[in-house]
Amino acid sequence: MRKVKFLMPVLVGLMIGQLFAENERPLGVVNTVRMGYNDNLYHKDTGKSTESFFVTDIVDLSFRAALSDRTDLMVKSQINLMNDDGGTDFYPNLYAMLNHSVSPRLLLGLSEYYRSGDRSGGVSAANRNVRYNFYNNRMGVSADYVLSSKDRIQGTLNHDIVRNEDDVKSGLKLDTTTVEAGTSWKRDIVLQRTYSTLNLRNRWVEYDHMSSSFQATDLSAGLSHTFNPEWQGSVEGGATQVRPDFVAPAKNTATLNPLAKAGLVYSPSPRTRLSSDLGYSYTASDDNGYGGQTTTALSFGAQREITAKLMAKATVSLSKVEYAADDSQTATRTSTQDDRMNLDLRLSYKLNRMNFIELGMRHGERSSDTGSDWEQNVIDIGWRVELR
Repeated sequence: MRKVKFLMPVLVGLMIGQLFAENERPLGVVNTVRMGYNDNLYHKDTGKSTESFFVTDIVDLSFRAALSDRTDLMVKSQINLMNDDGGTDFYPNLYAMLNHSVSPRLLLGLSEYYRSGDRSGGVSAANRNVRYNFYNNRMGVSADYVLSSKDRIQGTLNHDIVRNEDDVKSGLKLDTTTVEAGTSWKRDIVLQRTYSTLNLRNRWVEYDHMSSSFQATDLSAGLSHTFNPEWQGSVEGGATQVRPDFVAPAKNTATLNPLAKAGLVYSPSPRTRLSSDLGYSYTASDDNGYGGQTTTALSFGAQREITAKLMAKATVSLSKVEYAADDSQTATRTSTQDDRMNLDLRLSYKLNRMNFIELGMRHGERSSDTGSDWEQNVIDIGWRVELR
């Protein structure tokens, strides 16, 4: 994994000494040790799987502090040390946000997001069974300006990179660099209950190891509404114009694609929360045979506090990824489809104020028109310690 210099941790280091000197304790630590079994470590085709036992240690750190009456800082990080039959891997993750109120009307923000982990390759025959490490690093700035008691406008600028270990050697060639600029206008229709948004965003996406790139302009309108204390919903719809510059034989003609998002949250009691999300979008491709992909994603989540000590959580996500023939960068020039499903169940039992026992189960599967079909089941038991 390549080393990356972070801007935010440096700032955090400069501030922590002063904050602790003032007897503040804004730091929270959670350590989770899990042992488990994975029946398909490398996401190989059905019938060719490799089983593995694993041990992982996950350290979560959270830091929140008001640096002044106008400036606040929030940092969340996770360090994941994984040991299995594939070896030992170290995955750091970070999210940081620094906000500064220039005036009662203008708020400036600086953020950094860093995620690392492992995943399987694309759907093509050359890389379908490749398991590799990756990281995604996004830095952004934002400005939020209050126009009136009902209206505000926000501008954002982001720089996003995705890097994959041994990207060229493995034949994946999926490294991307994205620059994104956007603006959004928010208007309160009913204070604290209903608001609308109008959004404009432009993306410049470049594949670092291929002579391929595309520009995409998103235009959408959204509406969010709190029906009552139990129900909240949101919807967004619009279109994405894609202007491709892909490797031949891709057609490289501009296209107009739908853009849609919807979400619903139901909280029948303080102990129960149900949610669902639906989305359709055009993004960079995770298969180097195509310059882009459209993804339809549907997810459901449920959280239930069964007793004062027992908590249950469940999430399921379904997605259909489509690769268009016009975006094909190989001579095959056929459209393909990739169906994916992930299910995650977890039980947590509170032993005392600091200690928890966890039991988890994950199921994942993928089927493709190209024949790259696999299933994976993971079970684990863990011990979590919270220091807050």
